[in-house]
Amino acid sequence: MSSHPPAGVCSARDRRHLADADAVALGARIHPSRAALIHADGGALTYGELDILANRVAQSWQGLGIRAGERVAIWMDNRLEYIAVYIACLRAGAIVVQLNHRHTAHEARYQLESSGAEVLVFDDTVAARVAELDIPLRHAISLGSERPVPATLAFADLVAAASPTAVALTPEAGAVAVLGYTSGTTGYPKAAELTHASIRILGDTNMLVCRYALGSIQVFGFSLSFTAGIPAHILPHLRVGGTTVLLRGWDTERIVDEVARHRATFTLLPSPPIPDFCELVEADPRRVASLVSVLHSTARAPEAHLERLVDAIGTRLVEGWGMTENSGGLMTATTAQDYSSGRARVFSTAGRAVAGTEVRVVDEDGAPLAEDGASVGLLEVRALSLARGYWRDPEATAAAFRDGWFATGDLGSIDEEGFVYLVDRRSDLIVSGGMNIYPSEVERVLAESPDVAVCAVVGAPHERWGRTPVAFIIPTDPSTARADAVLAFARERLASYKLPTDVRFVSELPTNAGGKILRRSLAAQFESVP
Repeated sequence: MSSHPPAGVCSARDRRHLADADAVALGARIHPSRAALIHADGGALTYGELDILANRVAQSWQGLGIRAGERVAIWMDNRLEYIAVYIACLRAGAIVVQLNHRHTAHEARYQLESSGAEVLVFDDTVAARVAELDIPLRHAISLGSERPVPATLAFADLVAAASPTAVALTPEAGAVAVLGYTSGTTGYPKAAELTHASIRILGDTNMLVCRYALGSIQVFGFSLSFTAGIPAHILPHLRVGGTTVLLRGWDTERIVDEVARHRATFTLLPSPPIPDFCELVEADPRRVASLVSVLHSTARAPEAHLERLVDAIGTRLVEGWGMTENSGGLMTATTAQDYSSGRARVFSTAGRAVAGTEVRVVDEDGAPLAEDGASVGLLEVRALSLARGYWRDPEATAAAFRDGWFATGDLGSIDEEGFVYLVDRRSDLIVSGGMNIYPSEVERVLAESPDVAVCAVVGAPHERWGRTPVAFIIPTDPSTARADAVLAFARERLASYKLPTDVRFVSELPTNAGGKILRRSLAAQFESVP
């Protein structure tokens, strides 16, 4: 019998070292009674309890025959068990597939099928959508009372029957840990292969850039289904012996209340509620006096909003630029000094490259452009936290990952001091309230409607959400075309945030010589709107 471990698994010699790198296991040994996770709606897990729960889940995976490299999908609301399941997958070598909590069954089905996931862990908040999937699953595991799929297993029963001891195998650093779904020009989501090493390195970066202190307490109001949430914020807080206060969803007043209640040192702030957050802080700055830093995350915000935010919280703001392919984390970020130095363009920059990361700007042929703050080109990144490619998509991998550099698809410039300025998040990407909306995906769904002959979707400015999708449609029958019918069709197949807020019926769409629809020509009519 060979003495070598199975593929994707460390040898016994390396196992102790990697086990010591497991923040929860280490915390369980050093401070087992310290709170690792607190849910604002009730419930908590200490480091000792989280360690045991993650061990039991990992042991149950092995008992069910889930081997290293197999995909386990998680589809549930923000709850403490979500993080335990995620950590258990990392320990057992199973690959995490996160399904957006807001996805329809139509959207979730594609990700389950494309990832090859045979195991789905879900709760009652999505049980009705699970019943609509109509795809074979080897194991469906419910954390709630509903059992919509035949042969559904109860999470509580699995955990109760499993051993609390650590699993025997530890994945290799280069093995895939998470499939982070993004999207491409085809409209079908791509899955970035995030490795155990890449999310570990990303955690190191975020601890530094976001200024996490030892024992840091964060208030987390984003969805755990966002790729960045756990590797960029939850796991690093566990690494510093910290505590995460988890909310089910965003509520600005409650975020501020929880910061004050727990004397939190860190929180994230999306773009839409910046004015509301500022109003609360301006009324009583003492409520957020404990904060060391605030990361403005997701969509770009108006410069006036960021200026007001700095007036309210000072140099505690961290502004940055990141994406799923970088394990969900930051590639550039601002520092406290950037806001205290009187820098003229501070509110228009995404900061400089973070430690261990290189950013450059190139032309269409890949030739470097001058870093003069004026030359606009394609932004490329090189870092050890990058994904290793796209799952089962060698063509997309070859196009985006070249010679160690990742072609982000974003347009921007870099000045003489290394500050990065984003001109466009991506040429066609719509970022609405922090949610990424890919026009081609919405177009693909609309095109399936019997009322739609041809369509194009572009982003238009929106006062609160930053951008909103607008659909231009050539109807199959102009005499019977109705916007509400088209939207009703789309509503069954798309999450609510992806639905166009405006439908415009037209007789023709602008195209280039090759017949490709020119989205930019349609979007140009909105550019005069601030």
